[in-house]
Amino acid sequence: MSVLKNGSISTLSIISGIKQKLIDIKPALPPTLEIAPIGDQSLFVEGAISGVVREGVIAALLTSVMVLLFLGNWRSTLIIAVSIPLSVLGAIVCWRPAARPSTS
Repeated sequence: MSVLKNGSISTLSIISGIKQKLIDIKPALPPTLEIAPIGDQSLFVEGAISGVVREGVIAALLTSVMVLLFLGNWRSTLIIAVSIPLSVLGAIVCWRPAARPSTS
């Protein structure tokens, strides 16, 4: 059975729900029947998320070092080091997907 993503639900939520359903129905199936998910795209999504987080941390550290080197002021460096991650976090929290017109 193929499962395709539709709407604004995350790929990770869909995959975790499917894996939970497989665990739930496993006792009702014959013991010789083996169920295995194939084509699990959540591995790629998790890898992409961890890559973005890692690169964001590296960028924040390098920006802080550059501000410290050029300005020589710990206070300005601390302000930059705190404000950049907070602005990114605020953008993620406030982001809403665009409304899509109904196809029915």
